[in-house]
Amino acid sequence: MTLQETLRGPRSSEPRSYVLDVLVDGSPVRRDAHVQLVGSRLVFDDRELPLDSVFWVSRRAGLVLLFGRDDTVALLGKSGDLEEVARSVERGSDRGAQRRLLQPLAREVVVCTAGTAASGTIGGERVGGLHLAVFTQRGLHLIAREYRHSIVWPVSRVEELEATGSELGWGGLALEGDDLALKLRYLFPEEIQAVARVATSPPRRTGDFEGSIEMFARGEVAPPPQARLPAFPISIETLREACSEGAARIQVEPGIGLAPKFFERHFQDLGEIALGPLMLRKSAAFGADSLARAVEAMEAEQLREDTQAALKTAADSLFTTYEFELNRLLTEKRPDEEQAREFRATEPERRELGQRLGEFTERLEPRFARVLAREHLLMQRLQALEHGPPDTEEGQVDDAATQWRTEIVNLDRAYGATWRELIEEIAVLWGSVLMPRLARVARLPRRRVSETMRLVWLAAAAFIVVATLVLLIT
Repeated sequence: MTLQETLRGPRSSEPRSYVLDVLVDGSPVRRDAHVQLVGSRLVFDDRELPLDSVFWVSRRAGLVLLFGRDDTVALLGKSGDLEEVARSVERGSDRGAQRRLLQPLAREVVVCTAGTAASGTIGGERVGGLHLAVFTQRGLHLIAREYRHSIVWPVSRVEELEATGSELGWGGLALEGDDLALKLRYLFPEEIQAVARVATSPPRRTGDFEGSIEMFARGEVAPPPQARLPAFPISIETLREACSEGAARIQVEPGIGLAPKFFERHFQDLGEIALGPLMLRKSAAFGADSLARAVEAMEAEQLREDTQAALKTAADSLFTTYEFELNRLLTEKRPDEEQAREFRATEPERRELGQRLGEFTERLEPRFARVLAREHLLMQRLQALEHGPPDTEEGQVDDAATQWRTEIVNLDRAYGATWRELIEEIAVLWGSVLMPRLARVARLPRRRVSETMRLVWLAAAAFIVVATLVLLIT
């Protein structure tokens, strides 16, 4: 079973349908279109995109861009759905076209690749719409269907474009020069920084980029870069410490009858639920046979969604545990239903805890975003390395991999710190609200059976005895 199946359940034999906004470049946006992967085609409403016509898939903030021979398609929707579609399209895409695209540019040293919305002029010619941008140390290549535009560095001015309003996460660059006025959107901050460094540099000698095109791509004759991952021990160690500290803060009255080490185990269970996605993806990354597979295993967008779902499950588990212990005590005391209702967790309490968990998730957002940006940059450079000539250097991949590993470790550290605070919140909830309720139930007098019920039970017992004797006699 794959990691995706483990996290989301086994695949259905039926084509999965997604509800996404679809933009075919040059046409109006189709809102809430039903998108399906049917065989080797991506079908949306009355149109379809053959997967083997796609030569590039670009993941951006909140959208996926598919570059094909005949159409360029943008998909907008939930990150998890977009990632599933992107990977399915990649499996059926034209790998030979990717190689033919990147291999001639490898001599220029590819800095990054990005799907972008371009607008402006190059050499007096208007440029607009969705393009694949290949940034190299020599210049910029904009590619879309049969169109191709190139710029040679340096440009006279580079300006970062801020994302605002509905364009959140869609920042970009403005490039200006002789016969050049161009804006590029949908770029990540790391891409913007990398391009800004080379775009204003003096041109390199023409001879630096000369040389015959290699017959084979590096990925065909050399093994892929291997994953070298840190141990990521911080979140697990912090979890153990936080569980012990949280349990020690709660005073338990002997009359409640909780099992020994109840809160140590309870907090440990909650922590394993909340940290489950990170632990599962770490395990898959360590077992990966290449750096690219390890990056896919730690995929930041899906990890973010899995974490949100796991924290909700942890909240549900907390109240389930409380209700179990409450029902145990109520069974012993037998209060009437109206009296029992005042001890149960209320919907406002459940919502409040859910909101607090949501706030903790939001605090992790900057870390997820940085991992995502480094992840995209690393995957771009791995792709450029794979499709480049056999002698392509791994230096840029090594730099990007180091930065990605650093952000993964920072995310691990943030997980641990966030969970420590969350344990403290849960310990306060138990100590100030839930435990006092259990203590009040434990102090209730045991309700005696009424005289009427005793007579009913005696009559029922007598009936059973008589019935048994009749059966024996007959």
